[in-house]
Amino acid sequence: MLVSTFFFIANLDPGGSDASQIMQGAQNGSQLIVSLFEKDWEDLVNGNSPVYTAVTSVALLAAVALVSFWSLGWYVQISEEGFSPGVITEMVYPLLVIMMLAVNNGALLANSSLALRNVSNNINNNVLNITRNGVTLKEAIRNTSMDQAFIMAAKAQMAECEKQPLEGIDQDGNEINPRQICINETTEKIKKESDDFRAKNNLPETKTNWNIFDLGGQAINATVQGLSYIIFSGLAAAFQYVVQVSFLLNSYIGPIFLVLSLLPIGAKPILAWLAGWLALGLVLVSYSIIVGIAASSIVNTPSNNPLFLPLVEAILSPILAVAIGSGGGMAVFTGFSNTAKIIGRR
Repeated sequence: MLVSTFFFIANLDPGGSDASQIMQGAQNGSQLIVSLFEKDWEDLVNGNSPVYTAVTSVALLAAVALVSFWSLGWYVQISEEGFSPGVITEMVYPLLVIMMLAVNNGALLANSSLALRNVSNNINNNVLNITRNGVTLKEAIRNTSMDQAFIMAAKAQMAECEKQPLEGIDQDGNEINPRQICINETTEKIKKESDDFRAKNNLPETKTNWNIFDLGGQAINATVQGLSYIIFSGLAAAFQYVVQVSFLLNSYIGPIFLVLSLLPIGAKPILAWLAGWLALGLVLVSYSIIVGIAASSIVNTPSNNPLFLPLVEAILSPILAVAIGSGGGMAVFTGFSNTAKIIGRR
């Protein structure tokens, strides 16, 4: 999406590249966001991430200090009771925390984070493969985005046609309408690029309306729509980027939540960390469902409005997805806390 925005800006210039490059940029941009953090995750799991290593080192020192402090009580309890089930139960969790932080710079916890991230992405991919209105959500989003990208390019070039005069003389001395000729040529050019792009990428045909009177319009209106398209695309890309950063950030702070769970407090902070993973997963899946449903509802409906899906992607879907994810994460954390209290009483 970030790359597609720059491609689109370049194509607002009538002398720019073909409209197919806009969509190609959109696909490359989406792939870029997905794979942008692969190296960070690889470094995280291999113990080569400087941020994660620093956080793990501090957390390990704190864990050793806390375990050393509480070991005095264990020594007294062992002297009185021996290695009773109660003593062993109290020692298992602190030792497990030390092991998860000490082995290969917290590799065990890092692998757990990677597994949680992969589960979220796999669920999201499965959701996108759900069929609605005869097309999967993934295909609906891709097809609708492609149509709107080509329509946006057509509108930008149509605005240039509006600057042409209504009357003129060709080389043979015949009266012509330069504006209408420009509109006809632009319409055919954009439609051909759309058809070629579909054939090249094995995309199904849709009912996109290429009515030249609908595509044409005032230059001011086309400029406003172009700027709005760029802004909405940028916001949608930024939201997807923030979600991926949040996955990585949640992994970085994992050691802190793990060591804080050694403190004698009611709820274990590690449960909040797990609830955070669920919340992020719900945000990702909810966003895909909302955008997918919106795209599938218009994928087979003729429309020349290029701003509907970007508006849903950039503003409406993030708000609703964050609300659903936050509520679900809080509900799970409350459930974890209540369960821990019940177990503690027993």
